[in-house]
Amino acid sequence: MTLLTVFVFLPFVVLRMEAVFAWCKGVKFVEVQKLTGSFEGTTIRTLRRLEELVRQIKVAAKAIGDRDLEVKFEEGSKLIKRDIVFCNSLYL
Repeated sequence: MTLLTVFVFLPFVVLRMEAVFAWCKGVKFVEVQKLTGSFEGTTIRTLRRLEELVRQIKVAAKAIGDRDLEVKFEEGSKLIKRDIVFCNSLYL
């Protein structure tokens, strides 16, 4: 880990982790957004990309035959994929 990583990127990862944890616990988007200190679009993009990663890991778990891991990632995906973050459009 470089010095740049420690001082520049690590704080962002920690802030996002707290926000994602709150989101998975069912906290409203407005409250989660207050935890990040970033733009709304960045938070939405982060949650969408995380859900995509979780879905890919679920497929990998299925491919290797680990049903328990597959179920855990399916549950994780359901916790992330909710509310305004996963609407097709905000202009309805």
